Amino acid sequence: MTAGPVVVIGLGNRYRRDDGVGIVAAAALDELGLPDIRVVTDVVEPMGLVEAWSGARLAVVIDAVVATPPMPGRVTRCALGDLVTATDGVSSHRVDVAAAYALGQALARVPDRLEVVSVEAADTGHGVGLTPQVAAAVPAAVSMAVDLAAEVVPVAARRDRDWSHQGYE
Repeated sequence: MTAGPVVVIGLGNRYRRDDGVGIVAAAALDELGLPDIRVVTDVVEPMGLVEAWSGARLAVVIDAVVATPPMPGRVTRCALGDLVTATDGVSSHRVDVAAAYALGQALARVPDRLEVVSVEAADTGHGVGLTPQVAAAVPAAVSMAVDLAAEVVPVAARRDRDWSHQGYE
């Protein structure tokens, strides 16, 4: 399967509160209907990630992170080298981006460029819906992903969209 010029992949688990922010942000970006950007929100294992980004010029992965010291809702852009391979089983969705990239390299199925947009989680316990701090960060994550895509394809994003009333959960 060819991903096209740009693929945005939202990772997470909607049943683990803020861990679902990647899926929510990618779905919000998909609602913009931007051409040349394919959105994927159903990756549940590493090979699914490899399949999703195969053939892409740019893959943008949006995912939740837990950091110390905590700053829930902080949105950052991470380089592949900054990602830590999860070996302790703490991931609630079992998709390790760094390990999937290594698998993709072995199979010669990596994007030309990979960017990770991370949103710091407040609560990854059982439950549905994002915490207020993380829900408020969804527009920034979407904007960062759109800006990255615009480096590869022309993007006529609706910058005038009022994100404040969206109520992301």
